[in-house]
Amino acid sequence: MKVFSWNIRHGGGTRITEILAELERHADSDFIVLTEYRNNKNGLLIKKQLTHLGFVNQHSPNVEAKVNSVLIAAKYSVSFEEFPELQSHQHRVVSARWKDTHIVGTYFPQKKEKARVFDFLSDLVKTAHIETTLIIAGDMNTGVHFEDETGKSFYCSKDFIELKKEGLTDAWRLINTENTEYTWYSNHGNGFRIDHFLISSHCNDLVNTCYYLHSPRVNKISDHSQMILELR
Repeated sequence: MKVFSWNIRHGGGTRITEILAELERHADSDFIVLTEYRNNKNGLLIKKQLTHLGFVNQHSPNVEAKVNSVLIAAKYSVSFEEFPELQSHQHRVVSARWKDTHIVGTYFPQKKEKARVFDFLSDLVKTAHIETTLIIAGDMNTGVHFEDETGKSFYCSKDFIELKKEGLTDAWRLINTENTEYTWYSNHGNGFRIDHFLISSHCNDLVNTCYYLHSPRVNKISDHSQMILELR
């Protein structure tokens, strides 16, 4: 099973043609998670392209056209869910259930507001069925100090670490124990790894590979690198 995740930056803007081409390159995926997706003309083009590529099941929150949200697209018959308990952050989390797989697409807020989404995900992990393969994917806007950034600027880094202690594994770090890669750069040129796949720790043996594709970011199709997770 292959899961593709990418922050497309403010719905794609004038880069939409290139974004549609990138989606076609990843048509062999089983699930696609897009963050900073928007319900506008570009959003309709994205959904049309995904349908053409076989991702006939899609869901995104019904929010205003200028609001960044999450889209999950699947080739299978899945059960989608939103979470009203997140209130003002409801548009930031969408889940899809397929058999024993539960994929949660996330687009985290900034600074201390991230804690509200982390609290929600912590409860989700604690209540997940033991046989469920839980995958949390997307732009989490944080990571581990001095590992996913050169310094110590992340908000809610402790929440990110605690979430892993509660039963999730950083799939990329599982494969790349000593590597350093960044998925987003600030205007000052500082790199950060803020895009993640977290998977149920009891499913570690299922992880075949997890990696980033940086060329779309380098070529300014988006300001984020793409993520791929492949399970056995």
